[in-house]
Amino acid sequence: MRSINDFYYHQAPRVLFHYTGVGSLLGMARTKCVWASNVYYLNDSREVLHACEVLRGRICLLIDQSSDVIEVEFLRQLRLWIESFKQNHYNIFVFSLSEQESLLSQWRSYTPHGKGVSLGFSPEIIKLLADGSNCVLAKCIYQAHEHEELAQSLIEKIIETFRKNLTTGEVDVSCDHSSQKYFHFLEKYRRDFLRALCIIKNPAFSEEQEWRLISDYFCRHTDSAIFYREGASMLVPSIELAFPEVNPIFERVCLGPSEHQNLSMSVLAQFLSSKRLANHVINTGVPYREWR
Repeated sequence: MRSINDFYYHQAPRVLFHYTGVGSLLGMARTKCVWASNVYYLNDSREVLHACEVLRGRICLLIDQSSDVIEVEFLRQLRLWIESFKQNHYNIFVFSLSEQESLLSQWRSYTPHGKGVSLGFSPEIIKLLADGSNCVLAKCIYQAHEHEELAQSLIEKIIETFRKNLTTGEVDVSCDHSSQKYFHFLEKYRRDFLRALCIIKNPAFSEEQEWRLISDYFCRHTDSAIFYREGASMLVPSIELAFPEVNPIFERVCLGPSEHQNLSMSVLAQFLSSKRLANHVINTGVPYREWR
């Protein structure tokens, strides 16, 4: 079985693509950064809830199997502590990438109609972007057996750490009620749990073959790094991930379906060349119209 660290990657294995609009591309060229969004505000409204249920199921199984009184109590409190991930919106941010350069469902879901682009980031640029922003790179997992494996690995790691800290007297149980006496210890690992939750996705989204840059955990919503941008139906908490000081940033850029494909392709190529932003520019082969 993989350890929890095996779910994170030192470097992407290939070029990965971010779907967005030409307006966002202009903003990236101006600000020299991309935006990572709070995971609670993404398209799949049940994403975090589903991941929490996976963890809860694994904890319940371990409670039933354990005969250690202290460990059972710890697991019960861990199960209760995880409920807070469903009730509160914690600040952890993701920048989404896909293995697919031109996918119809991606054009429809993540780009403005007729003005979409997919931006190809090389493995080297992705690594620089992650290192410069204290992010980790992970490949999303969609299958139930993968979800169970990640949950098992994460929970085993926290149990092992708890046992060691309990032996050395480093578990402080003086801060909370007896029913929450291990919460203070668990709070130190909120980032680890949030990052794991960001990897688990519903099988319905498997076509996207998504990878994510996952931020550090921001414990205060007043942190100066957090800003708010307009989303489709509400404000979306976001942070900036700064581009590395290299050119070009994009390995290649793919123009999505457009009403004026030739004109759009020509001006996009001119813009990217003038700013030295991309090595290659290509046109999607997806025949998607519905102009209105």
